[in-house]
Amino acid sequence: MCRLVIFTGTCTRCGEEQTWDDLSQQLSCLEAKNNDAFGECERGVFAEQHQFDQECDRCAEEDEGLGDVEDEQSSPASTSKRPAQSDETEGERKKQKT
Repeated sequence: MCRLVIFTGTCTRCGEEQTWDDLSQQLSCLEAKNNDAFGECERGVFAEQHQFDQECDRCAEEDEGLGDVEDEQSSPASTSKRPAQSDETEGERKKQKT
């Protein structure tokens, strides 16, 4: 007998009834595997339903957005450059070691 495992519940944020397709599984028995199709067996499909509550996709997408964050006036980073370090041998040429 094949097993169909289904997870259903409610969204923890909006309370809407959901079936979590990403978590659901089709577990084929050996006979169905030999027939190359889920449920193609003599005993059929046994459906197990499990309760599982989580945030729905729509609420999760709203939660990920930045629409509710106020735009703060951010000052641009300082673009001033450091002055070059003055070398003690300013007027002299350095000799290359050979």
